[in-house]
Amino acid sequence: MNTAAKNRRLPGSDRHAAPAARTAMAALGLSLCCASVPAGAATGENPGILVPRLQHERLLSIYSAPAQAVATVPAALVAPAAAPPVPPPAADAKPAVLALAAPVDAAMPLTPAEAPPAAGQELPPERAALELVGGDGRMSNGYGHARLMSLRGMAVTSLGVVQGELTQQSRFGFSGNYGNVSLTHDLSEDYYTTIGVGVGNSPLFSSWRTDAAAYRKFGSERQYVAGIGGYYAKGNESARSDKGLLFTGIAYFSGLVVEGGVRLNWADPGAILGPSQYIAATFGNDDRRAIIVRYEHAKETYKVLPGGPELVNFKSETASIQWRQRISRDSMLLAALEYYQSPVYDRLSFSLGWRWSFR
Repeated sequence: MNTAAKNRRLPGSDRHAAPAARTAMAALGLSLCCASVPAGAATGENPGILVPRLQHERLLSIYSAPAQAVATVPAALVAPAAAPPVPPPAADAKPAVLALAAPVDAAMPLTPAEAPPAAGQELPPERAALELVGGDGRMSNGYGHARLMSLRGMAVTSLGVVQGELTQQSRFGFSGNYGNVSLTHDLSEDYYTTIGVGVGNSPLFSSWRTDAAAYRKFGSERQYVAGIGGYYAKGNESARSDKGLLFTGIAYFSGLVVEGGVRLNWADPGAILGPSQYIAATFGNDDRRAIIVRYEHAKETYKVLPGGPELVNFKSETASIQWRQRISRDSMLLAALEYYQSPVYDRLSFSLGWRWSFR
């Protein structure tokens, strides 16, 4: 069984082990292994526009849906349409099973496809999803706009959860494209890994990069996760490259996910260390609504400016909030606002997107 299907959190004493991997973070999307460093930061630059991740960063699932599907009700237990009312169920009966035991020709869907789920109702897990996101950021000091379009996809396979992204960004007079794909695979009930590769063009992205990360679950319900990852990114400029380590921690509580991490990035030429730290919190889940807030403090080394990549060696701060609102059973509205501040310029960015779920 893969991570996304296996690690759903249930309410009360029935909840399963915490979700293992992105969503999300990414982010929900704030980031993880392949996405732990945003694509726009593939060669040390700030991504420019916040993109709501396909899943919460390093969380492949923030759903409250159960890990296992409800057992099919035998035909012999399904009463005909003309049968008298069914007696009250036993105290330990599961509501979802009783709903399916209604007469077939008289039963109505628990959640119409065109409506969002009722309060407290759980959606079946996704088998695949697509997201389309566009964003625009206004930069100070006459630097103009930073724009983005991104298409992302996720699929649950026998090997694990596969995620991919194609993005186009423009800022400072440069325009470029980047694509990546990653696989998150369970090694056991307590360990899982993620590997990813990506390619891009223009100074905004790396020419190619590779990422790998390993995660360990702790706690009686595996509600705590610790991870360590590494990456290497070769820049499109001949002398530019980055390599680094990422240390992350995630804690799952009722209705809340808290995540923090430290990234150590060494940028060439010069093997200059540029560390960054972040903390994020996710309130709610994708069954109805999720709100994600995130703060990051970073020491930036090389950064793309109007003249191309420059050694800046300054500190920056980024604060963001994301809103993920379930519109119907299989669609979701995504919106995000981000504020970036540095000694060179400030940027206020907004992005809007749509998510299609396949269950």
